Amino acid sequence: MWNERIKAWGGDTLTSIKGSYAAMTTSVQQTGEGERSIKVRYRQDYGQIATISFRFNRYLAFLHKGAGKGVGGAKGSTWTTKSGKKKSTNPKSLGKLGTGKRKAKEWLNPQLDRAIPKLADQLLEEKWDGAMKALELK
Repeated sequence: MWNERIKAWGGDTLTSIKGSYAAMTTSVQQTGEGERSIKVRYRQDYGQIATISFRFNRYLAFLHKGAGKGVGGAKGSTWTTKSGKKKSTNPKSLGKLGTGKRKAKEWLNPQLDRAIPKLADQLLEEKWDGAMKALELK
């Protein structure tokens, strides 16, 4: 029951996250690759889901934060291109996040802020039911 509740929550949340992203990207040139890259993953410990993670292409984080060429965050980052070349943030762009033409389009955090309390309530209910059954006289 625990895993089923978490997977149902994950599926619902994934749908709302993809919808939020799709609403932010109304470009005619949009291929949908970004939306297809958004996935939910679960990691189990002792048969119960212990970790939920949402994965997506790296450039979707730029959209969320408003970063781009010449407009980097405080730390910067390093990455490997498809051809295997190592790259890193240009030092001249560090600390300029939010100052350029690119504005942050938060497509992920607002959805998670709405969904996480629902998950917490479901898990509390699940644990509460288990605790009450353990306390019943047999």
